[in-house]
Amino acid sequence: MSYNTPNISLPKFTYYKADNLTDALSLLKQYNGNARVLAGGIELFKQMRQRLIVPEHIIDIKGIEELRKIDVTDRGIEIGPAVTAVELQKSQIIRDKCPPLFKAAAFMGDRILQNSVTIGGNLTSGLPCTEGVPALMSMDSVLEVRSAERSRILPVSDLVLNIRKTTLNSDEIITKIIVPYNGGLSGGYLKLLNASEMAVANVAVALFSAKRKLRMAIGAVSVKPYYFDESTLGWKWNEPIEENIRVALNAIGSTIQPMAYNRVASAEYRGEIAKVLAARALKELFRGA
Repeated sequence: MSYNTPNISLPKFTYYKADNLTDALSLLKQYNGNARVLAGGIELFKQMRQRLIVPEHIIDIKGIEELRKIDVTDRGIEIGPAVTAVELQKSQIIRDKCPPLFKAAAFMGDRILQNSVTIGGNLTSGLPCTEGVPALMSMDSVLEVRSAERSRILPVSDLVLNIRKTTLNSDEIITKIIVPYNGGLSGGYLKLLNASEMAVANVAVALFSAKRKLRMAIGAVSVKPYYFDESTLGWKWNEPIEENIRVALNAIGSTIQPMAYNRVASAEYRGEIAKVLAARALKELFRGA
């Protein structure tokens, strides 16, 4: 295909449909550095059209059954990277046990794209506006990451390095997303878009009442989401909710360093919106706790 029509045509590549995870990992090893994984493909093909990446080989993992499951195990809730946004919203497990992710899934693309957008693709895009990273961070989630020769556990909070850059090696695939709780969790997710439907800020919160654990992640305001727990928020369980929220907003305001991007919002506006969403999320969370 021609390189003279950016944003329209795709560069030439060889397509492989992996029958199983072993095949996919073997192909990634064989074409290390020159291959990309196709799950949803939304961000992948966008970057290819813009010539931000020009992989010679595309490995389709959508048909690998073990990567499309949502299960309750002794490790918590395990989610395959090829699960789509629509499947997250239809899952009773996600609705009941992972409320921040359930609510975030509604923002993963428009109603048509949500049939294609996958949680794995959402995470690995490395874009500040993505929903999956803050939602999963708020639940202390980790990733099972594998290559043909090794496997490792990676905290979701350590996934993103910079815009479109992650800590995954070129021969690695996320094989499971693990939420290490299977009950007793309440939470929420809020996101503000501008008139062009670009993210200004998003906030995910989770409360583990029995363990008195409070978690919050704030995304879209910087290249990486910010993580807060009850300690960094200055939360005191014996104080009134209103006072705790006031202290938490001060902590948030002194911690985050919003980026300025004129097409979306100024740094000052992002910072203020992040605090507004955080206050609203906390109020809704404790009203329903």
